[in-house]
Amino acid sequence: LQDIVDTGGCSHEGVLANIAFRVLRGLAFLHGRSPRQIHRDIKPSNLLINHKGDVKISDFGIVRDLENSLAKAHTFVGTLTYMSPERIAGEAYDHKCDIWSLGLSIMTCAFGEFPVPTTGGYWGLLHQLRDEPAPTLPEGQFSAEFCDFVAQTLEKDPQQRPSAEELLEHPFLSGCVYEEEQAQAQ
Repeated sequence: LQDIVDTGGCSHEGVLANIAFRVLRGLAFLHGRSPRQIHRDIKPSNLLINHKGDVKISDFGIVRDLENSLAKAHTFVGTLTYMSPERIAGEAYDHKCDIWSLGLSIMTCAFGEFPVPTTGGYWGLLHQLRDEPAPTLPEGQFSAEFCDFVAQTLEKDPQQRPSAEELLEHPFLSGCVYEEEQAQAQ
């Protein structure tokens, strides 16, 4: 997806919904495994898309297994700019950090650039993510469903941030299906 970003982004909501749907399916699989896994480096350059719109998650070099659904991770690895507020602050985190990273990745694809100011390096980004409102899509430029979807992925409180399974039920993704599911339904 980094190629989409580098060429100015894509504001077509159908394309963005397809990307989000397919990444969420992958994350739901990872997060639902036993042991539960966290990717910890979701970003456009680790999300691959082909000419048919198939999206794959790549670069599993820093995946973390969690012993159970209540376990938390504490290590500081991954790409700083796509870290969730709890991760960048060095707090304990779980699978919901991947949801935050997906939200930023989708916004980055929509805008063609990273949506959060990165001036000030680590400390500036920490301030931005911890103390300022979460980034939002401009009202009127995108549908209410898309704005709500992104707002849910970028919920600062990880307890309130939905899981991949919950987000797969979001109205923004209502028209998305895998070809296999579509064929079975016919």
